[in-house]
Amino acid sequence: MSASGEILSWSQFLIVYLTGTLAGFINVVGGGGSILTLPVLMWIGLPSSVANATNRIAILSESIAGAVGFSSKGIRPGRTVIPAIIFASTGSILGSLFVLSVQTERLNRVIAILLLLAAFITLFGPTKGKVGKGSLLSTAVIFLAVGFYGGFIQAGVGFLLMAAITFVFGFNLVITNATKIMTVLVYTSFSVIVFASRGMIDWIPGLVLSLGNMTGAFLAARLSVRKGVKFTRWILVVVVLINAIKYLLFD
Repeated sequence: MSASGEILSWSQFLIVYLTGTLAGFINVVGGGGSILTLPVLMWIGLPSSVANATNRIAILSESIAGAVGFSSKGIRPGRTVIPAIIFASTGSILGSLFVLSVQTERLNRVIAILLLLAAFITLFGPTKGKVGKGSLLSTAVIFLAVGFYGGFIQAGVGFLLMAAITFVFGFNLVITNATKIMTVLVYTSFSVIVFASRGMIDWIPGLVLSLGNMTGAFLAARLSVRKGVKFTRWILVVVVLINAIKYLLFD
């Protein structure tokens, strides 16, 4: 059932699933898929706070599928990223708890600027796979902040994570995507626990959305590895422009 107490119709089921598939693909190669899924969840009757929480089930599912997709191609983050994942998870818990007590504000133009900045760093940063020299302090500050944002609202966090990973570690886009997926998988697990413990997740639409997200994420992970960095860059440019236009012009 949706939050309104009605069972999803077949048309709603199909729209939620297809939206999830597109969002899952977009999230793996760049980010911003939640900009599609949140409105759809609200369209079927979920309050914005419930939609925000329910969306995390799909994010978690797509992260699992994306990680499996990258792993099947031999792409796995190394142990050097463990501190970043821990800090991001800590920030996510804090952000999830914070959003429960504060009404979410829609700072669309600020988000648009952050998306463009994050994408610029990702597109024009290191691409040779050399490990960066970010200190533990900079890693802590950056990933705590990104994790907090992800726990708070999630939308667009993929770009911020890609920029953070590129800045701290200097990975190419394919390795960066794999690291991003693993980081999101871990920290979203904690967000789901927080929201589920407060009864804010509507499980049926969440699971339908998850099926779509997993489909898109698995396909995107395998395709981005096979096509390489050049393919991922072009997809990222398209996704960035769509998100920036949406936030800047359609507030």
